[in-house]
Amino acid sequence: MSSILKRIKLVADHEGMSVSAFEATIGASKGVFTRALTNGTDIQSKWLISLMENYPDYSAEWLLRGEGEMLKPKPIVVEGSETYLNAELDGVSNAVIHALQQVVSTQNVTIKSQEKIIFFMERQLSVYESELDTLKKK
Repeated sequence: MSSILKRIKLVADHEGMSVSAFEATIGASKGVFTRALTNGTDIQSKWLISLMENYPDYSAEWLLRGEGEMLKPKPIVVEGSETYLNAELDGVSNAVIHALQQVVSTQNVTIKSQEKIIFFMERQLSVYESELDTLKKK
């Protein structure tokens, strides 16, 4: 069985579906992958392209060459801009990356809350300064 076919089977397993169900999700005829897996034959490149188009979270490098992680790194979104994890984090488990993303998300919530408090305090300060100016004029 080809290594690519083994990795396609891993993708189907990771998605929690049978190879037959997986074939249907990418528009392949029933048995395209099953026959190739059974007979150890090749598949058409259009099915690889369809797989990558329908499952963009999977790494093409991993699928085709078996190199790197199965899943692409998830972006960390900081104030509307996407920052992708870089080579410094290669090899870090998805669980660690997910935990870091949760920390960033929690910190963003804290920052937004503090911005509201600062806005309220600045407004209150302005009111107090206004009252002070009024008292000084008397």
